[in-house]
Amino acid sequence: MGNFLVVLSPDAAQSKSEELFKAGLSHAQRIKSQAPKHTIDAAYARAASFARRNGSGGNLVTDAATGCWLMTAGSWFHPDGYGSGDEPWLLQRILDTTVARVAPGLEGFFALVFCDARSREVFVVTDLMGSRHCFIRVMDDCVALSTSSLLLAALDDVTPDPLGCEEFLRTGAIYEDRTLFREVKKLAPATICRFAGGALADAIRYWRMADLDPDAFDGEEAAHSLGERLIRVAEQIVGVYRRPVCDLTGGYDSRLVVAAFLSAGLEFETTVAGDDADPDVIISKGLSKLIGAPIRRFEPDEGISPERLKEALRLTDGECDLIQYARVQDLHNGLSADFDVSVNGSYGEIARGYWWNLLFPKMGRREQIDCRKLAAKRYAADPCSPDLFPPGAGLNIVEHLAMIIGRLNRSLDGWPNTAQVDHAYLMLRMQRWQGRIASATDQIWPCLSPFMFRSALETALQTTVRTRKHSRLVRSLMTMLHPQLAAYPLEHGYPAAPLTLKYLPQFAPAAWRYAKKAWSKANERWLNRPADLTRAKPDRLRLLDDEEIRETLNPANMRLNRLIDPLRLQDFLESSQQYRFAFDQQWRRVLAAEMTLRFINGRR
Repeated sequence: MGNFLVVLSPDAAQSKSEELFKAGLSHAQRIKSQAPKHTIDAAYARAASFARRNGSGGNLVTDAATGCWLMTAGSWFHPDGYGSGDEPWLLQRILDTTVARVAPGLEGFFALVFCDARSREVFVVTDLMGSRHCFIRVMDDCVALSTSSLLLAALDDVTPDPLGCEEFLRTGAIYEDRTLFREVKKLAPATICRFAGGALADAIRYWRMADLDPDAFDGEEAAHSLGERLIRVAEQIVGVYRRPVCDLTGGYDSRLVVAAFLSAGLEFETTVAGDDADPDVIISKGLSKLIGAPIRRFEPDEGISPERLKEALRLTDGECDLIQYARVQDLHNGLSADFDVSVNGSYGEIARGYWWNLLFPKMGRREQIDCRKLAAKRYAADPCSPDLFPPGAGLNIVEHLAMIIGRLNRSLDGWPNTAQVDHAYLMLRMQRWQGRIASATDQIWPCLSPFMFRSALETALQTTVRTRKHSRLVRSLMTMLHPQLAAYPLEHGYPAAPLTLKYLPQFAPAAWRYAKKAWSKANERWLNRPADLTRAKPDRLRLLDDEEIRETLNPANMRLNRLIDPLRLQDFLESSQQYRFAFDQQWRRVLAAEMTLRFINGRR
């Protein structure tokens, strides 16, 4: 399903609840351009469900005997073979048992709402990583829940959250339960929230990484186990969505997903984005020819208009690079006309020991990680303009993120340092940054990664360090599932197979490619010969040619003036008008935040 809206209240606040619900439906039409597919009005629990833009989802099912009802966003799956579209079965399963018993068995990318009319309680269940975003807003005696923070912000007056906005402007993501608005909060991952009397009664976590065993799988057993689970997940996906299209790029993760689909004997097509000279495109064409699967290439449209940015804002709630997502949206709009689901390799990085290189030479030791180093090298790595955030003034972003990482990993004391890096990656990077993009795309049509399913993710997380490091696990699995795909070069030039005598000749050319890349980077850095002057005009400058964008970024009238000193903001924006500008990513975030603050003010 694309989105949902729920308004809860005690009996004494029913008129307020009705007013908020009607306002929410009106704002959904204005902000999301969506009319509800189903609504239900039970006074203490009013709800509306919205279909995706391709028409799928949006079901709200009711049990006639009890009056209980259920709706979901995203895509859920159950080991018994049921999945999205089988909501009547899921509702009956919950009625026969309890939400607490059913939730841990669900897999996929979803947010679920169940109303127990017998007890007048409402339950919200978030997926394992909280990737399908769901938000809450408390207003007087009423509680509003939605998969859109923007929709909740429109219900009443809001104020920018200084910490959430600064996190976004500095890193491109927002962390913990924050959004761009003080009054709107994100629900936690893997949680069952119970509401009674129009208020949150309790929140129970049904999954924690601390309950796993970091050494449960090793060697070939790990590869076989992960392979079996990925194949099973591929079968589950096609059991619900008959016409899948799989991303196929130059890296490991998408190739492993394709190998799982091939091993399961499933029909699918592939897709890649980029121009003819893009390494991803070159490699994907070779791979598609090798396996005999049709491929669709999309070349991103260079033109970005204010209207396209506003459309991206409606889907992303403004919590993302709107320029980047506008192009992602175009790709999925095109694919959704011919397929049922987009399948990608997100979360596959966990199986490869992503970011473990920061732990060298202590990789795998059972000791606390250096949270500050991880924050500085990975989460606060983008350059920040001193015009916006002068050193020594305001928030120390590295220390702030280090404290967040430390809080997240308290339950992992005594675990390998690699597991602590994985946990931070899942809870920060994947839940908030990747989850934001995926939650936006799910409003267009279903999107999934087999690696995010609990069965596959737990197998990767419970595989020993020695098996996962240097991508040994995925290399071994690639060779098991499809030797031909394993032997084909990755984007770096070497194959996706293990480094053995059999594949050694194919690794030799990669050394030469690395040497050429190193020389090119050194030439650009030390001899001051950048290539950017030969590239096309940056999106930033093309957009600044538009009168509407120039007015949006007029420092005198900007909403961000409440959070950033206007003179500093003016200096930053004046500097951004130069062709060469070191803080382009931050400029994009300023544009997204300002457009969002203006958008919500103009729509209320």
